Amino acid sequence: MSMSRRDIYRFVLGLVARMSVITGAVVASAYAWILTASLIFCFGVHHPELLAFPYTQWADAASLFHVVNWQIKMWIVTAAVPPSAVVLIALKLLVRFGRSPTRPLYGASQWADLGQMRDGGVQTRRKPSGS
Repeated sequence: MSMSRRDIYRFVLGLVARMSVITGAVVASAYAWILTASLIFCFGVHHPELLAFPYTQWADAASLFHVVNWQIKMWIVTAAVPPSAVVLIALKLLVRFGRSPTRPLYGASQWADLGQMRDGGVQTRRKPSGS
């Protein structure tokens, strides 16, 4: 099977477009996760004025996890739970609806009856070893 130059170009172009969309979706999802965690964190510690562009306050606070008091640690962890739950639910739905629940079998999907087994060369009875 040989593909023409045009077919190869279309295939590669489609592949690059698909990978670009997937990469963009992953980057946008990661940024939405950080933004949501930062929003929850800033309002949780009662300092909404800290929420400013680029909205990565949660990552800044998480890097200082070992030097802050227990209340700030609690909000760092608490702020990460809802976005993580949303991501896990989205991944579960993506896996469930992204492929068929049962994988198709190759060929016949039922057991062969005796006639089909005989036609296929399967011997159902052993001959005596003495003869």
